[in-house]
Amino acid sequence: MTINEYIGNYAPAWRGHTPGHKGKLDRRDVTEILDIFPGDLITRAEERGARLYGAEKLRFLVGGSSVGIKASVLASGAERIVTDVYRHRAVDEAARLAGAELVTAGGGEENGLPRLTTAEDIAGAMEKSGATAAVVQYPDYYGRTPDLAGMEREVRRLGGTLICDSAHGAHFALRPDLFPESAVMRSDACNMSAHKTLGGLTQTAFLACRGNIADKADEMLDVLGTTSPNYMLLASLELCVDNACALAGEYDRLKKFSDGLRSRYACLPNADFTRVVFDCGRGRGREAAYAFYDNGAAAEKYDDRYVVFILTPFDEDKELEALERAAAAVLG
Repeated sequence: MTINEYIGNYAPAWRGHTPGHKGKLDRRDVTEILDIFPGDLITRAEERGARLYGAEKLRFLVGGSSVGIKASVLASGAERIVTDVYRHRAVDEAARLAGAELVTAGGGEENGLPRLTTAEDIAGAMEKSGATAAVVQYPDYYGRTPDLAGMEREVRRLGGTLICDSAHGAHFALRPDLFPESAVMRSDACNMSAHKTLGGLTQTAFLACRGNIADKADEMLDVLGTTSPNYMLLASLELCVDNACALAGEYDRLKKFSDGLRSRYACLPNADFTRVVFDCGRGRGREAAYAFYDNGAAAEKYDDRYVVFILTPFDEDKELEALERAAAAVLG
């Protein structure tokens, strides 16, 4: 039995338990009751996820990647942490919770965006500050990937803990022949959003851990998380894992489409073909994003110069054609 099968088949004559809507909003919204729910269903699903990612331990998160970052930082026990200029706000919030000092590595600009942090930036900042952990983003919001292998080498040389915010890289492991390497094998802790690039419901994510940080991260997830997780969210995480191989073949179709767009329009060079970043020119990002929307294509984000779109295996050809038509209308 799977989580999906259990909540899909749950149908007592009357529910004398929470949630208060008694299944009227969604009959699959089931909580743990008595000793009926087979508690090992979640554990077994997480073990399948660990095998998919090659992780020592993998946990399902229903509080988003942000909770994974915070649990990892707390579990590291570091009092001083090196991180990127372009980090997610959850890193700052994690440091505040841990009472740790953040030290920013790198700096500068490239193609109108913050320059990617280098392994040398991380090493220099750790050596200068005495930091014992580093939190790095891989990939960033624009599909760019820093030298994670070099970062791992330098952090290990200094005896530190490497935490990777791979919220936008959960799909990398599905097609290692097409994508940059997954961050899981190079990190002590690595969070990945299932809802950003996979098929998970919003607020779902994975946390992969290894070594000494793994058990402590479990403790911190208990401290930060809820005792009433939504089983529909857990079921969607299970589907992400169980459907991964079936969906992986779709990336060939997406790459062909992405390569075609990139050959016709100015795009930011990056390592992830599913992250299409149109270069609309300085000062035109917002205007272009709204023009795309008016022409039927809603963007993930925009800034002063770029408009970002995310492709996933759930995009059908007719939907990709809508993006192509919008690009032709907006970018000519």
